[in-house]
Amino acid sequence: MLKRYAKPLAAAAALLLSACSLVRYQPLEPITKVDLDKGYRLENQQRIWDNKDTLVILMFSGGGTRAAALGYGVLEQLNQHKVRIGGKDRSLLENVDLVVGVSGGSVLAAYYSLHGAQTIPSFYRRFLRQNFQRLVTKQVFSAANLPRLASPEYGRGDLLQEQFETHLFGKATFDDLEKRRKGPFAIISATDMGLGERINFTQEYFDPMCINLGRLRIARAVAASSAVPLVFAPVTVNNNGGHCGYTLPARYRSSSAEGLNRYQNRTRRELLDNIRHYENSRGRPYIHLLDGGLTDNLGLRSLLDVADFSSAGMKEEISRNIRRIVVINVNAQNQITNTIDQSAAIPSLRGVVSAIVDIPIDKYSQDSLRRFRALADQWNAKQQSLPEEKRIALSFISLNLRDLPESELRRKVLNTPTSFYLPPNDVDNLRTAAAELMKHSQEYQKLLQELSARPNAEALFAEAEDIPGETAKSRKSKRSGKTQPVQTAPQADLNPANYRPAWEARQ
Repeated sequence: MLKRYAKPLAAAAALLLSACSLVRYQPLEPITKVDLDKGYRLENQQRIWDNKDTLVILMFSGGGTRAAALGYGVLEQLNQHKVRIGGKDRSLLENVDLVVGVSGGSVLAAYYSLHGAQTIPSFYRRFLRQNFQRLVTKQVFSAANLPRLASPEYGRGDLLQEQFETHLFGKATFDDLEKRRKGPFAIISATDMGLGERINFTQEYFDPMCINLGRLRIARAVAASSAVPLVFAPVTVNNNGGHCGYTLPARYRSSSAEGLNRYQNRTRRELLDNIRHYENSRGRPYIHLLDGGLTDNLGLRSLLDVADFSSAGMKEEISRNIRRIVVINVNAQNQITNTIDQSAAIPSLRGVVSAIVDIPIDKYSQDSLRRFRALADQWNAKQQSLPEEKRIALSFISLNLRDLPESELRRKVLNTPTSFYLPPNDVDNLRTAAAELMKHSQEYQKLLQELSARPNAEALFAEAEDIPGETAKSRKSKRSGKTQPVQTAPQADLNPANYRPAWEARQ
């Protein structure tokens, strides 16, 4: 009997070993010289912002499809208001200059950057209405992928990248984002597993590694940002640091310790130490990346680090013509109702693992929120001492699911799990939650008033055929065949006389 199966088993083993040897990591293109005028660089965006008086920054938190759905709802609301910025009449959606995405939020951020206003409704159709989790799981357990997954240089994070390529990003790279994007500049964040530090997918972060970020596919960056520990394997990038003559930018070299407080000096030393770690490619030839939410689930740390790095803070990073900075932070953090404290039974392993991941992220996020609110208050207080023509107002708008008023909607969205699939009703609830948060946000309503925002009729009266599955009055259930109502995104009041901030109307 054994002899009968010996040859087939040997052949299968040989095939598996052969496949393992063929599936190898494909390194990114190295650079031999740093060129500050080339590449996907945030600093080079200042040339574009020179013609604007208002800088709009949008941040999407982690949280899987829950985060993407809430963020999409925010984009829908931004699209319903038209403002005049930089001499142009456009929707607020088209006036976003910078979008930051973490984990699940990075999926939407990258897509929005690549496609701009076309994100509505295409992202809804191509991602939010798909069972993306099932697509990935199917690939993980596919017999065709078993040989590849047996390779030590190929993992579930690579499969996730392939699914993002198939359904959302194709083979688009950061060169495409730099030269052909239709939306705002995007910052995608991941976590360096070896250092436990945040890494942004911009050329500034890849200069110390002497790597050309432009050749990296967007789908790989999003997969790295979304690589939840234990669910997906880390995503690898190679490191060529120390071979391109990299030196710190002049503005960092000139940032002396004078004028910095103790906290800022410590942050400055930490950032410089991290850069030195990447310059040592002999000791770290590869960098392994995990979920960006582990180090910055809200996307706020990038701005906080800039403020901490020098005494001048963010003012050094923006155009001289900017008179207003708007930061909109979309926080999809949930709060699952649990019953573990109602029993003496020891919590399950799954519950313990979730707590190990969620508790630090929750605490770290709250710290980031407190620090950024303090930064905004200090910034605006300092501006009052300047001549009016030199003041730069900072508006911080926090849209947090936990800030919803007590209601059935709040209970539902806070109990929405973190995954890459949500039923249509859950997606619609999160879109509605976005509308409610913006309606009741005093900061957002004040911004609309200050910008003299008006309804965007082009968005409000979009034809049903232009929004597949969105404005149709019904949808067929695949399981029951019954007709079910579709909840469309809440729209702005078209009557200018009634167009008042929600907080003002309640007074």
